[in-house]
Amino acid sequence: METLARKGVRRFRAAGIAAVIAGTVVLTAAGTAAAAEKNLTYKGGFPLIGDQQVAVVVKAEIPATAQAGTPLSVPFTLDVDAGQAAGDGLRLVGATKVSGTISSKVNVALAGGQSVSIPVELPIPDTAVPAEGPLKFTAEGKVEFTIPTGTPAGEATSSVDGAATTHVVTDSSLGEFDVQLALDPPGQDTVLGKTTVS
Repeated sequence: METLARKGVRRFRAAGIAAVIAGTVVLTAAGTAAAAEKNLTYKGGFPLIGDQQVAVVVKAEIPATAQAGTPLSVPFTLDVDAGQAAGDGLRLVGATKVSGTISSKVNVALAGGQSVSIPVELPIPDTAVPAEGPLKFTAEGKVEFTIPTGTPAGEATSSVDGAATTHVVTDSSLGEFDVQLALDPPGQDTVLGKTTVS
């Protein structure tokens, strides 16, 4: 944590992960859906401990088909492992629990060269800081989205965005802080799946 003691740092870029999932989730529609699971790594600056790698597992149900103009509600989950140093830093300042939000987006490439970015914000429930070991938490929720009417028919590819922000709330002197995360290394495969839009 770049400054586990610095208040006001508000968003924990837990990984363009959240965003990625959101996009994928949004495309989920009636019909066959394929479970997508993507393992990604990000790097971000934390209070006190500096730059650290964060491992994220993005899970979502990617629909085989979707119809333009039809509202969609897709559940998605982000399993985050912020690492040993993050756990040590929180224990050092006496934190016993964390909560907050992860904000990101999913980028959807549509037929005809068009693209749509779907904002994603997932809640991090109250999570106990373990007595030892890495800090891990799960953010989950649903993305509500409607594929715009007039969207060209064809294949749509959902990908996780390369950046994310995690706003962390602690019960310690650290208060609240943000961690900005970016894919590390940057060339990772972020594609969650493909959907045929009609």
